Amino acid sequence: MILTKNYFVLIIILVAITFSSCRRESMQLRSSVRRSQNDARYFNRDLNQVKNLLGLEAIESDEEESTDDQVEFTAIDQKNIFTSYGYVYDAINGSKDVINSSNFYWDSIQKVYYVRDKKYSKIKSENEVFGWHPYWMGSAWESYPFELLSTISYFSYKLDPNTGSYTNPRQMEEWRTTAMIDSAKLKKTKVLLTVSSHGYKNNNSFLGDQSKWGVLIDSLSTLLLDRDADGVDINFENLPYLKRGSFNRFIEELRKRLNQKFGTKTPIISLTLPAVDSREIFDVKDLQKFVDLFVIMGYDYNTGPQLQGAVAPLIPFETKNISLNNTLKYYLEVGIDPSKTILALPYYGSMWEGSVGEGGDTSSMFERKVTYREIMSIFNDEFVTKNNLSPVLEKKSMTNYFNITYPDNTTKEVWFDDDYTLGKKYDFAITNNLKGVGIWALGYDNGYNELWDVIETKFATDAVPVADPVGQIEGYPIKISNYILKKKSLLLVSSIFFLFAVAIGFVLALSDWKVRDSIVRNQFHRFIMVMIVFIFLTPIIYLVNELFFLKSTWKYYAVFILGGLTIYLSSLLKIKSTKRP
Repeated sequence: MILTKNYFVLIIILVAITFSSCRRESMQLRSSVRRSQNDARYFNRDLNQVKNLLGLEAIESDEEESTDDQVEFTAIDQKNIFTSYGYVYDAINGSKDVINSSNFYWDSIQKVYYVRDKKYSKIKSENEVFGWHPYWMGSAWESYPFELLSTISYFSYKLDPNTGSYTNPRQMEEWRTTAMIDSAKLKKTKVLLTVSSHGYKNNNSFLGDQSKWGVLIDSLSTLLLDRDADGVDINFENLPYLKRGSFNRFIEELRKRLNQKFGTKTPIISLTLPAVDSREIFDVKDLQKFVDLFVIMGYDYNTGPQLQGAVAPLIPFETKNISLNNTLKYYLEVGIDPSKTILALPYYGSMWEGSVGEGGDTSSMFERKVTYREIMSIFNDEFVTKNNLSPVLEKKSMTNYFNITYPDNTTKEVWFDDDYTLGKKYDFAITNNLKGVGIWALGYDNGYNELWDVIETKFATDAVPVADPVGQIEGYPIKISNYILKKKSLLLVSSIFFLFAVAIGFVLALSDWKVRDSIVRNQFHRFIMVMIVFIFLTPIIYLVNELFFLKSTWKYYAVFILGGLTIYLSSLLKIKSTKRP
């Protein structure tokens, strides 16, 4: 009996302990639920703030809604640049498999997350998309779609003109350690190292001493072989004309020595060319025996204080004779191989800032170059959005611009390319049978997908380019001009034969005394003869200029003198009116 009572007491104690424990667990559970609910409310608050910033509708909070209900969110229509609220975006896109944690890349330099939310097609083997990764872009490479890059070049090995070594050991250490090279190779993207040397004095010093060439080539070889890189990109700007031959010999020596260093693997040598080579410093016809790729810098046409306009105009803007069309025309005329040629285009624009005076006149000064990301941030500016301001397409240069006047009478004018204008310029490269296009510089878009989308469309698919983007812009006058340019050799020969026939006919006509008497005695006929001589001498002057590649302005003075002489001779003629019988 006593034993039974003991068992009964023991059971009561156990029940009491269990009840107490369960009550405590229940309280803890309810506390956790409350914390979860609070976290959910905080989450919704943060989410609404983020969505407001992105221009999306905020979620309406419903505190009475059961926590068991699942709220499904669609993917945010974003530009791939986020703050550190990574958890927000994972939650928003959780079930959609559009954005997930593996697609976030933190850029400690820019203090932003880069997000890749799209898979791209691979660039077709017959096409080439070349891009520079500047060292100052840090880890921005983590967001690059390498499948859309045939070649990426790390910018840069800064040449020491006094030794041939480099002046930036920190960046060269980054080259030795960066995972960018490994990521690129996983996508079969070729990797180059750019060697940069800028300035007349620096290039004159380096090219004048062949012992420095060996130092550079040995240093380059070590850096390239250590990372199993594919070659080198040479970026020498402001070369002395007198060092034209030395530069050719340097490139020849570079080719010879790199071939020896790399063994069975033939390294790539890429050479950067200026948009305007007014002094014909680069002998591309000779250089292409040693160079695999020529990359024309199709930008920086208008970035000075007095050069307000397009950074990369397709055809000349207003009266200026500088454009992508004229640049390519020049290089084709001097013998560049289109199958080795890359037309590099800008992922940046140029900005002028100024103010409106009392009379309404605007004065502007060149401020700086602005990246595509910066330009897009201006569009998201509260004042621009409120006033529904938008860029204007200038069709001749095929470039966008906008001019904003703020309430304090300050102004901003920005010229830039977007996906539409770049697409037209890609068409221009394709229709001229170029190897491909280039990008200066990678990371300047900071993940804005539209610029990559147009590259995929033009170079990763079978899309048919516009047959004649320039003609499409300007109509038949441009088309006729392009036809004449294509047939210029035939037209030149025909013109020479025509002029020769006219000259022979004139000489034969002089055998008739009536013709001679008419020319000598008739003052009006003499005037006509002076004008004919002037008309014939003018193209002869320009022909001599083209044959001997004279770049001075002497021809303009010569034509001016001929014109003055014509006027003078004409003034000596006294043309009398005669009455008919």
